[in-house]
Amino acid sequence: MNWDVESSTRRRTCMLMVTHACNLNCIYCYETHKKNAYMDTNLAKEIILREAQFVSESDTFDEMEIDFMGGEPFMNFPLIKSIVEWLETGVIDIPWICFATTNGTLLTDEIKNWLREHKKSITLGASYDGTNQMQSTNRATDKYNLDLDFFRELWSHQALHMTISKETLPTLAEGVLYIQENGYNVEAALAEGIDWTTNDALMYREQLCILKDAYLKDPALTPFNRLTRYISVTDAPATEKVQKKWCGTGKYMATYDIDGKKYGCHMFTPLVLGKDRALLSDAVEWDSPESNTDDYCKSCVLRSFCPTCPGFNYKYRGSLAVRDKRWCSMVLAEAITACEFQMEYIATIDKLNDQDAQHGKMALQAYKVLRHLDITKSQSPYTI
Repeated sequence: MNWDVESSTRRRTCMLMVTHACNLNCIYCYETHKKNAYMDTNLAKEIILREAQFVSESDTFDEMEIDFMGGEPFMNFPLIKSIVEWLETGVIDIPWICFATTNGTLLTDEIKNWLREHKKSITLGASYDGTNQMQSTNRATDKYNLDLDFFRELWSHQALHMTISKETLPTLAEGVLYIQENGYNVEAALAEGIDWTTNDALMYREQLCILKDAYLKDPALTPFNRLTRYISVTDAPATEKVQKKWCGTGKYMATYDIDGKKYGCHMFTPLVLGKDRALLSDAVEWDSPESNTDDYCKSCVLRSFCPTCPGFNYKYRGSLAVRDKRWCSMVLAEAITACEFQMEYIATIDKLNDQDAQHGKMALQAYKVLRHLDITKSQSPYTI
């Protein structure tokens, strides 16, 4: 199995907020300050040249990824087209690739043909939330049709990205299997800023168990990412001064807004926070203990497994470090079920490779701790 493995890279990500506009209004969207505003192509070129120079002089980076971000980035397709074709002329002398996350609804035949011609220069990641009903619910519209075969044709390695909303949680397993049984890969994440409850956590576990059993029954299905992560669990008190940083915000990536101002990532731009709260990149020490450590979580056995985003923390709680405690029971439900799946799956393998063996070892260690916790009774921070 290709387990989810965290990997380091020497790639610098230069994210361009090419527009603040979007043609959809998804119910879980955190970009609450959309407007019809667009980045100028010449400004984008200036930023890329500056970032390329930074990479070429850096001891940390060898290559660059240019991410087109919105809103919906294809609202500004002329910029994307111009930048990719400009880069293909060899204007920068470091390895590069372009990427864009899209809802896929604006890809006309003309745009698709252009993407086919330039597929070695730009990769697309599609946002797709499951069955037609789940799509309609999350997008708050019936105008959500995607040509999924087109994405598979050009970027078969690229998984569809599903956001799990409170409204689509009851059909999570159906949605994931619908995508996979139609021949596509899928990765999922819980929506942020949601009032997740213990009842939601019980439902989440129920849905994950349905998927767990489906994957154990049918080896042809590729288990999705919520069940294949390393289960990092310990009942020892935290001794590290800084809790794990889950992303490259402010160090491995930089985001430039439509006016050229630089932010740690898109979560700190005016599109997400509004003009008054937007946080410029040089205003934060991204690796400081104060920026990454929530004292509440220091004793929790799931502190290294539980994901955290400084951008969402700042948007909803005014601090880079303070995590959403409404996540706790959801994270516990996921950890328990992933642990069970990994132990059961590895038990079916006759000859373990090194990666399988490491996953099995960590799952067994995690189970010794998790078996003492109960989703409905245990209170966070989870301790033994």
